[in-house]
Amino acid sequence: MAIVLASIDRNETSRMYHITLSDKSVLRFPYVWLRDNCRCADCFDPSSRYRTCRVIKLDADIIPVSEEIANDGKTLQIKWPELHTSCFPVSWLVQMKFSESAPEWIDPFRYPKHLWGAEMKDMIPTFQYDDILNSDQTLYDWLQAMVTYGFSIIKKAPTECNTIDKLGNRVFFLKQTHYGKVSQVISQADYTSLGFTNKSLVLHADMPYMEHSPGIELLHCVQQSAIGGDNQFTDVFNCAEKLKQSHPEYYKILTMLLVDFTDWGVPKDKDKVTHNYDDHHFRSRKPTLELLPDGRLKAINHSDLTRAPYFRVPVDQVQLWYKAYTSLNALMNSPENMIQVKLDSGEIACFDNQRLAHGRTAYKIAEAGKSRHMESGYIDWDQATSRMRVIRERQGEDPV
Repeated sequence: MAIVLASIDRNETSRMYHITLSDKSVLRFPYVWLRDNCRCADCFDPSSRYRTCRVIKLDADIIPVSEEIANDGKTLQIKWPELHTSCFPVSWLVQMKFSESAPEWIDPFRYPKHLWGAEMKDMIPTFQYDDILNSDQTLYDWLQAMVTYGFSIIKKAPTECNTIDKLGNRVFFLKQTHYGKVSQVISQADYTSLGFTNKSLVLHADMPYMEHSPGIELLHCVQQSAIGGDNQFTDVFNCAEKLKQSHPEYYKILTMLLVDFTDWGVPKDKDKVTHNYDDHHFRSRKPTLELLPDGRLKAINHSDLTRAPYFRVPVDQVQLWYKAYTSLNALMNSPENMIQVKLDSGEIACFDNQRLAHGRTAYKIAEAGKSRHMESGYIDWDQATSRMRVIRERQGEDPV
């Protein structure tokens, strides 16, 4: 049986309605909030879903003139002092109820996470490239796996350059960076990043020197090396939780002290600069473990590759920070917390760059034209979760 309005009571002291529903639950709504969220054509544009009323005209102490339960209990009608009437469907009121435990609507930073260690090697979420391109449900399932686990592998992708651009366009678009939309990761003689060599790479997150570092990274194997070149992944959220339990003082300082990151690329021959991507200097300051206002982990900012030598913190806290930082790194590099994956040609490793640290073993360069070839690109979380919400709406879920 559909839920309807049973009764409505006013509390003039708190300036709030107490609404009882047919299932006996009680909702409380402040008068001013209801006036601010009027859904009539004068206050709300249904096409854009934007408010059109001006908050400057809103009276925070407003008191309704009258209220009525209409439409067989399906609608709350309120008349306001300025001779304005608002109508609120009960289904909408239930969705909008004030509650700290209200259902999440696909927020990558607040959605429940499945933390993992070495056991992930046997449970990696796996998807087929063509299925993601052709099925909204598979696209949604893949993105949900990225929100939950922060890691997945896509198989049977073409072994052609710019393959991940199509994947990015399926979601929304790839993030443009100083490497371009898609970066071809091949060993180069004149490199501006260790990624463009055959050397090993320590565990790190990409671009912490950006104020808004990339969300999801896509690493597409076009051609794999015969020897070496294994990719390594660690769920740093999992390691951080372990550190919090064993050494809470270490966890605390990693969330408090700001670390400097920097990256610059100035070409040796400035006359040969063809675009601004070659000529850059980025800087940012962030804590190693970044928290949400409610205290939960939001993101990691970790890269010894681009961590700056200057450290603008109280000097007497530096040693404690290093103890905490090295302890976290010991957990990250422990075999019980890390997985190692050697991608085959046509496979795409997908990982949450704000949660996982990734690295690479060294590899041997084969004969000319047959070296290890990866391409990488990024999808911001805003684009990924937008696509998830749109898919859910098309499946009949009401938008909030």
